Amino acid sequence: MPDPAMPDGFMDGVWMQAGQLEEKASRRTRLTLFAAMAFVGLGAGFGATQTPARAETANYRLVEGADLSPASLLHVEP
Repeated sequence: MPDPAMPDGFMDGVWMQAGQLEEKASRRTRLTLFAAMAFVGLGAGFGATQTPARAETANYRLVEGADLSPASLLHVEP
């Protein structure tokens, strides 16, 4: 009984199949990374608070009542 011979183009088909598998794995990796980045980005966006900022008066114990404007510090008359 003769040894079975591989058909013509068998190795080409093997390499084509390997290339397709690699392409699918690469596509899954990109999709997973994109989903992870979107999840982190949305999580950071939802985690940010929307509270308004409030300015508070500063209490300078050493210089209370002193005018700290640039004109007064430079002794400029308005």
